[in-house]
Amino acid sequence: AEFTQGASAALAVTAVLAGLVCLGTALDVRREAVQHRASAATGAQAGEGPAMPLSAFGVAEPRPPSMIGGFLNHWSVLRNGRSLMRTRPKEQDDFACMDAVRVFSMAQVILGHTFIYVTSSAGFSNMEQFSPPYGLLGSFWFQIVPGCFYGVDSFFVLSGFLCAVGLQKKVFNRRENRLPVRFSINYVKFALMRWLRLVPAQMYCILFVVNLLPFLGTGILWNLKDPRGGHCYEDAGAGQCSQYWWTNLLFLQDLDKYMGKCMVHTWYLANDFQLYLTAPFFALAYGINKRIGWVLLAACFVAGVIIPMSQTAHYEWVPEIILGGGQGFNQHFYMKPWCRCPAFLIGIACGWAWPSLQRFKGRPVTPLGEVVGVVLSLVGIALCLAATFGRMSFYQCDLSECTDPDASPVPRPLQYLWAGFSIVAWCTGLATIIILCSLRRFLPVLQGFMNMPMWQPIAKLSYSAYLIHTSILILDFCQRSSPVAFSAGAFFFSFVSFVVCSLGAALCIYLLVEKPASNLQMKVLGGGGE
Repeated sequence: AEFTQGASAALAVTAVLAGLVCLGTALDVRREAVQHRASAATGAQAGEGPAMPLSAFGVAEPRPPSMIGGFLNHWSVLRNGRSLMRTRPKEQDDFACMDAVRVFSMAQVILGHTFIYVTSSAGFSNMEQFSPPYGLLGSFWFQIVPGCFYGVDSFFVLSGFLCAVGLQKKVFNRRENRLPVRFSINYVKFALMRWLRLVPAQMYCILFVVNLLPFLGTGILWNLKDPRGGHCYEDAGAGQCSQYWWTNLLFLQDLDKYMGKCMVHTWYLANDFQLYLTAPFFALAYGINKRIGWVLLAACFVAGVIIPMSQTAHYEWVPEIILGGGQGFNQHFYMKPWCRCPAFLIGIACGWAWPSLQRFKGRPVTPLGEVVGVVLSLVGIALCLAATFGRMSFYQCDLSECTDPDASPVPRPLQYLWAGFSIVAWCTGLATIIILCSLRRFLPVLQGFMNMPMWQPIAKLSYSAYLIHTSILILDFCQRSSPVAFSAGAFFFSFVSFVVCSLGAALCIYLLVEKPASNLQMKVLGGGGE
């Protein structure tokens, strides 16, 4: 790859950010050293008569940070590293299990892409091993891989839940915030806060993928141009970013006209942002009258179920991510907010129900309560398993038949039901698990595991890991000297290494861009920034 002005600009931006990190950290270290000496001097004079100025001990008086020092402090590794590692005791955090769900969902996305991105780069040398009905795609355990694409739906559930809880608790519980003028002002702030949360890290990753990633790899496959004139490394998301980066800035990359142009995997962020913008309207309706809120939510939910079913009938695709991918399923179903909205709406429904459910918080004290908790836990797990492994039925045929809705072993009516309710089943099961965990009524061993504080720091890196993980995959697959020979063991260990490397890269983005931008946002628009 030729060194371009874009590469120079990307290096300059990265150097400036790294310089801010170094300066902010150095000032923070110096400030803490002064405070430590002041504390030591104050301790030394304790009980020795009237207090004396610190200068009498040869210690400089601590001074408040200057405007420049306060600005640089937003990039301090000490501050941001402590914020990353700071955990909340599970006793003080009703929703501790959500951090585990974020981590698992991120891992699901990486696992699914570990399979998909091989096929678009180095390829598999033993592709016949996947052919249904007797290959891996037709096997029970391998359904975990295509089932990983529910990971984004898990994020939608969390987003809807937290939106509903936060808006009702902090905004729409006050009548004045439901008036048109105050609602409009709060809505603009709500949208701006979300935009500022998502944009900085995404724009930096685009800058990196387009301008710097091409220089990090070598080899024939890496530098070879495909028939379309592109390179293997562009599968990390570069594509036509130099022309269409603004669609990501405005979260329009899920529109048909712009889909796949820049950072194709960020279609989820466009869906999330668009669904996020609807949350205040649901909250407003609920705040005015709870029945109106529930009716509106139910109507949108029904629409979100009917639309995928009608599209499946109209386009005559098999409603499954791999089998329907070549028939427009991904573009017109998988990546569209109106087909993914049931997940978000289930989250909102759980958020509205949460205040009423809190009276059940705590371990059951009666045998009946214990039984109910276990039964509901098993129902939640069963729904998630059914949504994951139920797709196996679509693969009990030759591949040519599996992609034909008429020849598929799954009857047409069941295909329509799968299109409408598979995501609903997963999200309902997940929401049940989250609610039970938050009430401390989930299966004890699993609840203890999901509530462990260790998930909190990893969850804070999940956004940056989502953005950068495709670059990690491509850095491996596009530098292979031969196609990948699939084996279960190699696939698993590759996945683990990709997760670890993605988290490492995410840590760098978190310290360079994501957390400093969050600190500045909270400083300007309110909050503590921590």
